[in-house]
Amino acid sequence: MITMQLTRKQVSVGVLVILHTVGMMGMLLAREWFIPLTPLNLAVSGYFVLRHANAPRGWLYVLIVLLSFSIEAVGVATGWPFGDYQYVTALGPQVFRAPVMIGLLWLLLLSGALYWMRALVKNRWLQVTGAALLMTGIDLLIEPVAIDLRYWTWYGQDVPLSNYAGWFGTAFILSTLANFADPKFRTNPLAGVFFTVQIAFFLLLNLFL
Repeated sequence: MITMQLTRKQVSVGVLVILHTVGMMGMLLAREWFIPLTPLNLAVSGYFVLRHANAPRGWLYVLIVLLSFSIEAVGVATGWPFGDYQYVTALGPQVFRAPVMIGLLWLLLLSGALYWMRALVKNRWLQVTGAALLMTGIDLLIEPVAIDLRYWTWYGQDVPLSNYAGWFGTAFILSTLANFADPKFRTNPLAGVFFTVQIAFFLLLNLFL
């Protein structure tokens, strides 16, 4: 009998793929049941990504979560830098009208974007700029789905260009902080997997929702 012992990395990759596959099917077939599970999906994904983190400076993760959450809270309250929007309840509990989990989402996507840019280019400033572009690009995929699933709403018919400018600027600042404060921040392969399955998740939902 041939036995196969899965590595911790393989298990984590499998969990991320299964979570997003089941989530996508659920959103297509029974969204009323699966939308409330979004915060749980994100929390479990975060656990399996961050258990592979290489950065020894734990404060950097906390700082990025707090900064991104604060920017979202300011955005909801003032309309800057993203535009006039509000979160609904699908992303879970809120503080200052911003979901508690939104900082974790920024952290996971940011570390994934930097992971892929590190694999593509050596120059750190190109990595930062590329990561900001990747973050803005994935938001282009997220917005139509998030609006349709009522994760958030905009005070107007269309997503304003300021949203994408705000995403790029925020991602550029946070990427610069992470990339230069601790180069190991960009070396988590599971963050790269998370970023990839998020792209597939939202791309397919854009096609079939």
